[in-house]
Amino acid sequence: MFKKCLLFLVCAVYMASALNCTTYTYKQVSDLKIQLAVCTPDIPAPDGGYPVFFVAHGGGYVEGSYQTGMTGQELAEALNRGWVVVSIDYRLLPSVSLEEIFSDVQDAYTWVRTQLTRFTPINPDLIIVFGQSAGGGIAVLAGYKLSPRPKAILAFYAGFTNWTDPFAYDATTPVPAAYAAAANKFSVPVVTEYIPPSPTDPKWVFWTTVFASHKLGWLVTTHDPNLPSDQILAKLREFSAVEHVDQNYPPTYLAHGLADIVVPYTQSVQLADKLKANNVDYVVDLVPNANHGFDADPTNWQQHVLPAFEFAQKYVSKSSKKFLGKPAPLASFLKLIGL
Repeated sequence: MFKKCLLFLVCAVYMASALNCTTYTYKQVSDLKIQLAVCTPDIPAPDGGYPVFFVAHGGGYVEGSYQTGMTGQELAEALNRGWVVVSIDYRLLPSVSLEEIFSDVQDAYTWVRTQLTRFTPINPDLIIVFGQSAGGGIAVLAGYKLSPRPKAILAFYAGFTNWTDPFAYDATTPVPAAYAAAANKFSVPVVTEYIPPSPTDPKWVFWTTVFASHKLGWLVTTHDPNLPSDQILAKLREFSAVEHVDQNYPPTYLAHGLADIVVPYTQSVQLADKLKANNVDYVVDLVPNANHGFDADPTNWQQHVLPAFEFAQKYVSKSSKKFLGKPAPLASFLKLIGL
């Protein structure tokens, strides 16, 4: 589903150049340090500072880290365009709710805008938010929950744009009491769970069971199996981008595989319809025969990944170094973990 680690290892073998990356702690909750990685382009900053490519990793809100937020080629593409890449950690399910997860995202965004300028010459008013899967779900939330709003949103196979969809939350059947007991076993907040997990890992087994029974919307809201469904749905509407699109929503690029068996492509279509109705600049790219994670397949790069970067470029081009179209070298975050 979210198996990016192998890709990052392959990228490490073929690394074309060293990365100028640094990690920072942007937030601390009790003893838990929540970090982000900042990678800086190997070109001088333009007048006004570098645009920022702000990345939220995928992993079903239950796994991943800032080291798995994008493919190596996507990282290199952003750097070659003269964008500072910021990839963030956030606390993971099931120890926290989606509300708490997004509070981490908001704090990271604020830190980038107010503190990163002390270390890197960025333009805090030129931020693109990018994410895949759960990261794509975070990206579309950024379109109305972050202030000031980002310049552009790039969301690949976003899960979810509509949390009230029965695929995300089936309100017609009760939540098994065993789900609450299992969820409460994972009460200690964590920010790093590497992909792919062991298929016998207790947390992964629990999450896949909840996901398969279409109760993820319950898990991101509460651990109470007796909370009425109308209260769960009300909270899920707050975190459903389709409910909050207006004419000020940022320009948005959505890409989704038509053969996605993890998150239905209709999630992106629903948001695209709302963007169109509100006259927001958008693209919805429905990739034929493509499953979840289609952007990791190099054959999809030219037609279905690169155009997203071109779309975002329009909204930062006034202060960004003009991209010369050079092929993006393979690179990865593995320097950050000492490999």
